[in-house]
Amino acid sequence: MKPTWIASAVLILLLLAALPLSFQLWPAPVPLAAAVDGGQRIGGPFELQGPDGRRVTEQSFEGQWLLVFFGFTRCADVCPTTLVQIAKLLDGLGEQGARLQPLFISLDPERDTPEVLAAYTRFFDERILGLTGSPEQIRQVADAYGVYVRKVPMGDTYMLDHTGSVYLMNPAGELVSLISPQRTAADAAREISAALAQAGNG
Repeated sequence: MKPTWIASAVLILLLLAALPLSFQLWPAPVPLAAAVDGGQRIGGPFELQGPDGRRVTEQSFEGQWLLVFFGFTRCADVCPTTLVQIAKLLDGLGEQGARLQPLFISLDPERDTPEVLAAYTRFFDERILGLTGSPEQIRQVADAYGVYVRKVPMGDTYMLDHTGSVYLMNPAGELVSLISPQRTAADAAREISAALAQAGNG
């Protein structure tokens, strides 16, 4: 195992160990539903950075269904819980899961480098692709998805109050469903399975 991998693994374990304390120190509630106005288009073009630093756009996933979740690696509660649920629902989908690409888009580009993000998402499931970018790129994609995000100062550091929903997007880039973090993985898997089956091979 490379030294960088050892350091990344230690960092992830320390972050997860600190979750209960971090949650107590961060009283701002995370919204559980995206701020979607009636008739507002959700999604659209984006340009971000993948785990290996490569350029990733919406066209990189042509023909695929997407599960899009916004968060950050120092998230106190909702992010790790939701990523665990995403891993479970992928397992629950069986072969249908191959048609689905889960994306974890960081809202904290200052701290979430591609290397940190890659180690973090791999901790939950290797199928989850972590994406980051410049502050301007993150703001653009967050706005496109109607994501609420607010920086919450905490002494000499900060946390983020942000939208906690998962976006199910079809291959045409259209929003099919907003999945609340309150739902179980089994329930979400059933809904996604039905949407995939109804769409057939489209």
